[in-house]
Amino acid sequence: MEIDKQVTVNGLTFVPYLTRDKIAEQIKRVASEIRNDLKDSSPVFICVLNGAFMFAADLYREIGINDSVITFVKYSSYEGTSTTGKVKEVIGLKEDIEGKDVVIIEDIVDTGLTAVKMIEDLKQRNPKSVRFATLLHKPESSKTGFIPDYTAFSIPPKFIIGYGLDLDGKVRNLKDIYIIREE
Repeated sequence: MEIDKQVTVNGLTFVPYLTRDKIAEQIKRVASEIRNDLKDSSPVFICVLNGAFMFAADLYREIGINDSVITFVKYSSYEGTSTTGKVKEVIGLKEDIEGKDVVIIEDIVDTGLTAVKMIEDLKQRNPKSVRFATLLHKPESSKTGFIPDYTAFSIPPKFIIGYGLDLDGKVRNLKDIYIIREE
């Protein structure tokens, strides 16, 4: 499939980085790992809005555990192209997860602050286990040492957009992932 050569948003130029075909291939791999780990479970998948919605939809369908549920939460730590370093819950979890296997589905782990905060919050609700799946992980940006249980791609500490990831709410609709062009 042909992808656009570059995309300009808010005066910033982005170039192709990960194609939809590569994304789909890694989603199949991650889904297989999760399915193998939780095949005898009735897991609760928690999609972190807004950025993870495309990844979560594709991953959840690919996992295919019929006796599972998916729900949504929203945490925020970004403004524009940088993290604020402060994590706040915007939409909280309504479901009872006591005694359940839980899988958080996130679009990107950058500093790890949001991941650590979410896991701390969820563990107070006595789940059987908490696992963490991410589309993208920037290990060089970590401030916590957090390592996701499931990672589709490890990437450098550059700003990216597309496939659910945005810049000021824009370009989530791109089917591929783009990285900011270095001048």
